[in-house]
Amino acid sequence: MYKTKDLPKEQLKQIGITNQKEIKELTGSPLNLVKAWEVIRNNSSHFEKADEKALEADKLLYEIYQNGTKNKKPKTTSKELLRIQEQERARSLALLELELQIAA
Repeated sequence: MYKTKDLPKEQLKQIGITNQKEIKELTGSPLNLVKAWEVIRNNSSHFEKADEKALEADKLLYEIYQNGTKNKKPKTTSKELLRIQEQERARSLALLELELQIAA
């Protein structure tokens, strides 16, 4: 029934919320996922009672949770990794050339 019932609070704390400034301006306080989870838990009698508002909030909180965990682990392909390594080597060579010019 409730998707966020078994979510660990520590994971909720680690999820960053974008647009906190706008949220604070609109609501008067920043969005705190742990507090939101606790409100859902309290309004649903510890996830036992089917409360319409709590179910809707649970759905929205779970979407935020999913997006937060997906964005946390960016996938880099081997091609991207090679490109990044090549760029690092090119920068190192450019710095070395500058150091040699300065030393001369």
